[in-house]
Amino acid sequence: MTTPRRSIQVLILDMDDTLYRWVDFFAPALGAMVAKAAELLGVDEDRIREDLKIVHRRRGNTEQPFALLETDIVQERLPTKPQVERHEFLRPAFAEFNRIRSERLRLFSDVVPTLTSIKASGCRIFGHTEATDVNIRSRIRTLGLQSMLEAVYAPSFSGPPHPLGDAPHTPLSVVEIREVPSHKRKPDPDVVLGIAREVGVPPHRCLYVGDNLKKDITMAKHAGMLAAWARYGAERDPDLWEQVVRVTHWDPTDAAQAADVHLDVASPDVILDAFGELLLHFEFAGVDDTSGYG
Repeated sequence: MTTPRRSIQVLILDMDDTLYRWVDFFAPALGAMVAKAAELLGVDEDRIREDLKIVHRRRGNTEQPFALLETDIVQERLPTKPQVERHEFLRPAFAEFNRIRSERLRLFSDVVPTLTSIKASGCRIFGHTEATDVNIRSRIRTLGLQSMLEAVYAPSFSGPPHPLGDAPHTPLSVVEIREVPSHKRKPDPDVVLGIAREVGVPPHRCLYVGDNLKKDITMAKHAGMLAAWARYGAERDPDLWEQVVRVTHWDPTDAAQAADVHLDVASPDVILDAFGELLLHFEFAGVDDTSGYG
């Protein structure tokens, strides 16, 4: 007997490793930047990675924009230059990062047709990420997700302003970013419960899709939502992952837990081996006046 598909009126998506593979673009882009910076500065790549790790830990963010400008080695090699001139000197390194990121950042092949179908049903689609607003806005623009997502919930960037001022920033009109307080981190269910309240849909009509069992799935289940585990996103190239660990802001315990998605977790309602399998398990529909939160 076929199990009837459950009706979903709100779809909430984790971003990294659910819609695209984060490490596949970030590690190569970072490696290219480090190699070019080492050449420009006349130093060993390992020294730059060590300095980047220090900056990332200080900022609490492995994707800290322009962290290279904050490294000790740049201060030592370019002690008298203002930040604008340091940026100009290292522009080829930043260009390498951007070039490789543009080449490697790609949606999983079935994301666009699946989201197109879900959106056509009237279901409301939101993103939810721990990547900062600056980083996620750039990814959304590159991937062309603006028309698919109603809004994305993300923490605000915290750090020095862009070295060239406001002009180079990504246009704010790319997608609406709704700020998540920095202390409201996964698996705290408050943010996703807030999304349900905002749209007036009860949690059991909401579906959360994410690759991390401990953060995404456990959070969704504690919120009373349905949860689909993107098992395909939990697969990582170990060599690329090791490159990230070398510069990450996590301490060794955090890094080990990030690599082990099976710690202290709730069970998902559905396990996905491809994003498009959502359409096999759920019926997506628009929000009606009778939904009601609670």
